[in-house]
Amino acid sequence: MTVRDWELRHFRLLDALAEAGSIGAAARLLGLAQPNASRLLDAMERSAGFPLAERSARGSRLTDRGLVLAGLASEVLAAATRVTHAVDALAGQGGSLHICSSLTVAEHLMPSWLATARQRLPTLSITLDVGNSASVFERLREGSVDLGFVEGPTIETGFHYLDLLRDDLVVVVPREHPWATTQNVGVRELTSTTLVVREAGSGTRQVAERALAAHADGGDAPSRLEVGSNAALVASVAAGLGPGIVSRMAVGPELLTGRLVAVSVPGLALARTLRAVWPSRSPLSRETAEFLALVRSLAEA
Repeated sequence: MTVRDWELRHFRLLDALAEAGSIGAAARLLGLAQPNASRLLDAMERSAGFPLAERSARGSRLTDRGLVLAGLASEVLAAATRVTHAVDALAGQGGSLHICSSLTVAEHLMPSWLATARQRLPTLSITLDVGNSASVFERLREGSVDLGFVEGPTIETGFHYLDLLRDDLVVVVPREHPWATTQNVGVRELTSTTLVVREAGSGTRQVAERALAAHADGGDAPSRLEVGSNAALVASVAAGLGPGIVSRMAVGPELLTGRLVAVSVPGLALARTLRAVWPSRSPLSRETAEFLALVRSLAEA
Protein backbone atom coordinates (compact mmCIF):
# COMPACT_ATOMS: atom_id res chain seq x y z
CA MET A 1 0.00 0.00 0.00
CA THR A 2 1.14 3.55 -0.79
CA VAL A 3 -0.15 6.85 0.51
CA ARG A 4 -2.14 7.14 -2.71
CA ASP A 5 -4.11 4.09 -1.59
CA TRP A 6 -5.29 5.70 1.65
CA GLU A 7 -9.07 5.61 2.04
CA LEU A 8 -11.48 7.60 4.20
CA ARG A 9 -10.98 5.11 7.05
CA HIS A 10 -7.28 6.06 7.16
CA PHE A 11 -8.09 9.76 7.31
CA ARG A 12 -10.76 9.11 9.98
CA LEU A 13 -8.14 7.41 12.14
CA LEU A 14 -5.76 10.37 11.89
CA ASP A 15 -8.57 12.78 12.68
CA ALA A 16 -9.69 10.70 15.66
CA LEU A 17 -6.12 10.41 16.97
CA ALA A 18 -5.76 14.18 16.92
CA GLU A 19 -9.01 14.57 18.82
CA ALA A 20 -8.75 11.70 21.31
CA GLY A 21 -5.03 11.74 22.07
CA SER A 22 -4.44 7.99 22.12
CA ILE A 23 -4.93 4.96 19.90
CA GLY A 24 -7.30 3.35 22.38
CA ALA A 25 -9.51 6.43 22.65
CA ALA A 26 -9.43 6.95 18.87
CA ALA A 27 -10.48 3.34 18.35
CA ARG A 28 -13.45 3.85 20.68
CA LEU A 29 -14.48 6.97 18.78
CA LEU A 30 -14.47 5.01 15.53
CA GLY A 31 -16.03 1.86 16.93
CA LEU A 32 -12.89 -0.20 16.22
CA ALA A 33 -11.07 -2.76 18.31
CA GLN A 34 -7.78 -1.25 19.49
CA PRO A 35 -5.63 -3.93 17.81
CA ASN A 36 -7.31 -3.19 14.48
CA ALA A 37 -6.68 0.54 14.90
CA SER A 38 -3.03 -0.15 15.77
CA ARG A 39 -2.58 -2.33 12.69
CA LEU A 40 -4.16 0.33 10.49
CA LEU A 41 -1.81 2.96 11.92
CA ASP A 42 1.20 0.69 11.40
CA ALA A 43 0.26 0.22 7.74
CA MET A 44 -0.09 3.98 7.30
CA GLU A 45 3.34 4.58 8.83
CA ARG A 46 4.93 2.03 6.53
CA SER A 47 3.39 3.65 3.47
CA ALA A 48 4.32 7.17 4.68
CA GLY A 49 7.89 6.19 5.50
CA PHE A 50 7.96 7.92 8.90
CA PRO A 51 6.27 7.59 12.32
CA LEU A 52 2.85 9.21 12.71
CA ALA A 53 2.56 8.59 16.45
CA GLU A 54 4.88 8.25 19.41
CA ARG A 55 4.18 5.21 21.62
CA SER A 56 4.95 5.18 25.32
CA ALA A 57 3.82 3.45 28.50
CA ARG A 58 1.39 6.33 29.05
CA GLY A 59 -0.21 5.95 25.63
CA SER A 60 0.34 7.32 22.14
CA ARG A 61 0.27 10.77 20.61
CA LEU A 62 0.76 12.09 17.12
CA THR A 63 4.20 13.25 16.03
CA ASP A 64 4.62 16.71 14.52
CA ARG A 65 4.37 15.17 11.05
CA GLY A 66 1.34 13.21 12.16
CA LEU A 67 -0.34 16.39 13.37
CA VAL A 68 0.22 18.03 9.99
CA LEU A 69 -1.38 15.08 8.22
CA ALA A 70 -4.23 14.98 10.77
CA GLY A 71 -5.06 18.59 9.91
CA LEU A 72 -5.18 17.68 6.23
CA ALA A 73 -7.26 14.60 7.06
CA SER A 74 -9.99 16.75 8.59
CA GLU A 75 -10.10 18.75 5.36
CA VAL A 76 -10.41 15.52 3.34
CA LEU A 77 -13.32 14.35 5.53
CA ALA A 78 -15.08 17.71 5.24
CA ALA A 79 -14.65 17.57 1.46
CA ALA A 80 -16.11 14.05 1.38
CA THR A 81 -19.16 15.32 3.26
CA ARG A 82 -19.59 18.15 0.76
CA VAL A 83 -19.38 15.66 -2.12
CA THR A 84 -22.17 13.62 -0.55
CA HIS A 85 -24.35 16.72 -0.24
CA ALA A 86 -23.60 17.71 -3.83
CA VAL A 87 -24.54 14.28 -5.16
CA ASP A 88 -27.86 14.45 -3.31
CA ALA A 89 -28.56 17.91 -4.68
CA LEU A 90 -27.62 16.99 -8.26
CA ALA A 91 -29.75 13.87 -8.10
CA GLY A 92 -32.70 15.94 -6.93
CA GLN A 93 -32.95 13.96 -3.73
CA GLY A 94 -33.92 15.28 -0.34
CA GLY A 95 -31.31 13.11 1.30
CA SER A 96 -31.53 10.57 4.08
CA LEU A 97 -31.00 10.60 7.84
CA HIS A 98 -30.35 7.65 10.16
CA ILE A 99 -31.28 8.26 13.81
CA CYS A 100 -30.83 6.17 16.94
CA SER A 101 -32.94 7.17 19.94
CA SER A 102 -33.22 6.04 23.54
CA LEU A 103 -36.53 4.44 24.48
CA THR A 104 -38.25 7.27 26.33
CA VAL A 105 -37.58 9.76 23.53
CA ALA A 106 -38.48 7.21 20.85
CA GLU A 107 -41.77 6.22 22.49
CA HIS A 108 -43.07 9.57 23.68
CA LEU A 109 -41.49 12.37 21.62
CA MET A 110 -40.17 10.97 18.35
CA PRO A 111 -43.57 10.09 16.79
CA SER A 112 -44.74 13.72 16.80
CA TRP A 113 -41.30 14.94 15.71
CA LEU A 114 -41.28 12.55 12.75
CA ALA A 115 -44.84 13.48 11.81
CA THR A 116 -43.88 17.16 11.73
CA ALA A 117 -40.72 16.35 9.76
CA ARG A 118 -42.82 14.58 7.15
CA GLN A 119 -44.82 17.78 6.68
CA ARG A 120 -41.97 20.30 6.76
CA LEU A 121 -39.15 18.20 5.27
CA PRO A 122 -41.12 16.02 2.84
CA THR A 123 -38.13 14.96 0.71
CA LEU A 124 -36.07 13.79 3.70
CA SER A 125 -36.02 10.02 4.25
CA ILE A 126 -35.59 9.16 7.95
CA THR A 127 -34.71 5.80 9.47
CA LEU A 128 -35.16 5.38 13.24
CA ASP A 129 -33.44 2.76 15.39
CA VAL A 130 -34.29 2.40 19.08
CA GLY A 131 -32.05 1.34 21.98
CA ASN A 132 -30.88 2.51 25.37
CA SER A 133 -28.55 5.49 25.83
CA ALA A 134 -25.41 3.32 25.88
CA SER A 135 -26.31 1.74 22.54
CA VAL A 136 -26.95 5.18 21.04
CA PHE A 137 -23.37 6.22 21.83
CA GLU A 138 -22.07 2.91 20.47
CA ARG A 139 -23.90 3.35 17.16
CA LEU A 140 -22.62 6.92 16.83
CA ARG A 141 -19.03 5.82 17.47
CA GLU A 142 -19.15 3.14 14.81
CA GLY A 143 -20.64 5.60 12.32
CA SER A 144 -23.78 3.59 11.56
CA VAL A 145 -26.13 6.46 12.49
CA ASP A 146 -25.97 10.22 11.95
CA LEU A 147 -27.75 11.57 15.02
CA GLY A 148 -28.67 10.26 18.47
CA PHE A 149 -31.02 11.14 21.31
CA VAL A 150 -30.10 10.16 24.87
CA GLU A 151 -31.65 10.58 28.29
CA GLY A 152 -28.90 9.71 30.75
CA PRO A 153 -26.55 11.94 32.75
CA THR A 154 -23.42 10.65 30.99
CA ILE A 155 -21.46 13.19 28.91
CA GLU A 156 -18.94 11.27 26.81
CA THR A 157 -16.00 12.82 24.99
CA GLY A 158 -15.95 13.10 21.23
CA PHE A 159 -19.52 14.36 20.88
CA HIS A 160 -21.51 17.55 20.57
CA TYR A 161 -24.69 17.89 22.63
CA LEU A 162 -27.88 19.92 22.41
CA ASP A 163 -30.10 20.07 25.51
CA LEU A 164 -33.74 19.74 24.47
CA LEU A 165 -36.10 19.02 27.36
CA ARG A 166 -36.21 18.37 31.09
CA ASP A 167 -37.72 15.04 32.09
CA ASP A 168 -38.69 14.00 35.61
CA LEU A 169 -38.52 10.45 36.87
CA VAL A 170 -41.06 9.32 39.47
CA VAL A 171 -41.30 6.50 41.98
CA VAL A 172 -44.47 4.53 41.24
CA VAL A 173 -46.37 1.79 43.07
CA PRO A 174 -49.69 0.01 42.42
CA ARG A 175 -52.69 1.54 44.14
CA GLU A 176 -52.87 -1.45 46.51
CA HIS A 177 -49.33 -0.84 47.81
CA PRO A 178 -48.98 0.53 51.37
CA TRP A 179 -47.02 3.52 50.06
CA ALA A 180 -49.92 4.59 47.82
CA THR A 181 -51.78 6.11 50.79
CA THR A 182 -48.80 7.81 52.42
CA GLN A 183 -47.93 11.40 51.68
CA ASN A 184 -44.17 10.84 51.58
CA VAL A 185 -41.72 7.94 51.62
CA GLY A 186 -38.28 8.40 53.16
CA VAL A 187 -35.20 7.99 50.99
CA ARG A 188 -33.76 5.42 53.40
CA GLU A 189 -36.86 3.29 53.09
CA LEU A 190 -36.73 3.48 49.32
CA THR A 191 -33.03 2.62 49.10
CA SER A 192 -33.56 -0.49 51.25
CA THR A 193 -36.39 -1.80 49.06
CA THR A 194 -36.22 -4.13 46.08
CA LEU A 195 -36.99 -1.93 43.08
CA VAL A 196 -38.00 -2.57 39.49
CA VAL A 197 -35.44 -0.80 37.30
CA ARG A 198 -34.43 -0.52 33.66
CA GLU A 199 -31.47 -2.46 32.31
CA ALA A 200 -27.84 -1.35 32.66
CA GLY A 201 -27.00 1.23 29.99
CA SER A 202 -30.42 2.83 30.15
CA GLY A 203 -30.50 6.56 30.84
CA THR A 204 -33.39 6.01 33.26
CA ARG A 205 -31.30 3.47 35.16
CA GLN A 206 -28.26 5.76 35.26
CA VAL A 207 -30.25 8.65 36.74
CA ALA A 208 -31.99 6.41 39.28
CA GLU A 209 -28.79 4.70 40.45
CA ARG A 210 -26.95 8.00 40.77
CA ALA A 211 -29.78 9.49 42.85
CA LEU A 212 -30.00 6.41 45.09
CA ALA A 213 -26.21 6.16 45.53
CA ALA A 214 -26.17 9.64 47.05
CA HIS A 215 -28.19 8.25 49.97
CA ALA A 216 -26.60 4.80 50.32
CA ASP A 217 -25.49 3.89 53.85
CA GLY A 218 -22.58 1.68 52.78
CA GLY A 219 -24.36 -1.61 53.48
CA ASP A 220 -25.32 -4.25 50.98
CA ALA A 221 -27.56 -2.85 48.25
CA PRO A 222 -30.95 -4.55 47.90
CA SER A 223 -31.64 -6.66 44.84
CA ARG A 224 -33.01 -5.08 41.68
CA LEU A 225 -35.48 -6.50 39.17
CA GLU A 226 -34.17 -5.44 35.75
CA VAL A 227 -36.47 -5.04 32.76
CA GLY A 228 -35.66 -4.00 29.21
CA SER A 229 -38.28 -1.35 28.46
CA ASN A 230 -40.53 1.26 30.05
CA ALA A 231 -43.60 -0.80 29.19
CA ALA A 232 -42.15 -3.85 30.95
CA LEU A 233 -41.30 -1.73 33.99
CA VAL A 234 -44.82 -0.32 34.22
CA ALA A 235 -46.36 -3.78 33.85
CA SER A 236 -44.02 -5.25 36.49
CA VAL A 237 -44.88 -2.55 39.01
CA ALA A 238 -48.60 -2.96 38.31
CA ALA A 239 -48.21 -6.70 38.90
CA GLY A 240 -46.85 -6.03 42.38
CA LEU A 241 -43.22 -6.95 41.77
CA GLY A 242 -41.99 -3.84 43.55
CA PRO A 243 -41.88 -0.05 43.35
CA GLY A 244 -40.32 1.30 40.16
CA ILE A 245 -38.54 4.41 38.95
CA VAL A 246 -39.57 5.57 35.49
CA SER A 247 -40.09 8.68 33.37
CA ARG A 248 -43.31 10.52 34.13
CA MET A 249 -43.97 10.57 30.38
CA ALA A 250 -43.86 6.76 30.28
CA VAL A 251 -46.37 6.30 33.10
CA GLY A 252 -48.79 9.18 32.42
CA PRO A 253 -51.83 7.06 31.41
CA GLU A 254 -51.46 4.76 34.44
CA LEU A 255 -51.30 7.76 36.79
CA LEU A 256 -54.43 9.26 35.22
CA THR A 257 -56.44 6.06 35.59
CA GLY A 258 -55.14 5.39 39.10
CA ARG A 259 -53.67 2.03 38.14
CA LEU A 260 -50.36 3.32 39.53
CA VAL A 261 -49.61 6.03 42.07
CA ALA A 262 -46.62 8.41 42.08
CA VAL A 263 -44.95 8.49 45.49
CA SER A 264 -43.16 11.59 46.77
CA VAL A 265 -39.63 10.96 48.06
CA PRO A 266 -38.28 14.24 49.51
CA GLY A 267 -34.58 14.77 48.91
CA LEU A 268 -34.32 12.36 45.97
CA ALA A 269 -33.12 14.16 42.82
CA LEU A 270 -34.68 12.46 39.80
CA ALA A 271 -34.66 15.19 37.14
CA ARG A 272 -32.70 14.72 33.92
CA THR A 273 -32.10 16.39 30.55
CA LEU A 274 -33.00 14.83 27.22
CA ARG A 275 -30.31 15.61 24.64
CA ALA A 276 -29.49 15.32 20.97
CA VAL A 277 -25.94 14.06 20.36
CA TRP A 278 -23.68 13.71 17.33
CA PRO A 279 -19.96 13.03 16.70
CA SER A 280 -17.69 16.06 16.96
CA ARG A 281 -15.15 14.65 14.51
CA SER A 282 -17.15 15.58 11.39
CA PRO A 283 -19.46 18.47 10.42
CA LEU A 284 -23.22 18.06 10.49
CA SER A 285 -24.76 17.07 7.19
CA ARG A 286 -27.42 19.33 5.72
CA GLU A 287 -30.09 16.73 6.50
CA THR A 288 -28.98 16.34 10.11
CA ALA A 289 -28.84 20.09 10.65
CA GLU A 290 -32.33 20.58 9.20
CA PHE A 291 -33.88 17.86 11.36
CA LEU A 292 -32.02 19.04 14.46
CA ALA A 293 -33.26 22.60 13.95
CA LEU A 294 -36.81 21.29 13.56
CA VAL A 295 -36.59 19.21 16.75
CA ARG A 296 -35.14 22.14 18.67
CA SER A 297 -38.01 24.41 17.60
CA LEU A 298 -40.57 21.77 18.64
CA ALA A 299 -38.89 21.22 22.00
CA GLU A 300 -38.87 24.96 22.71
CA ALA A 301 -42.51 25.46 21.67
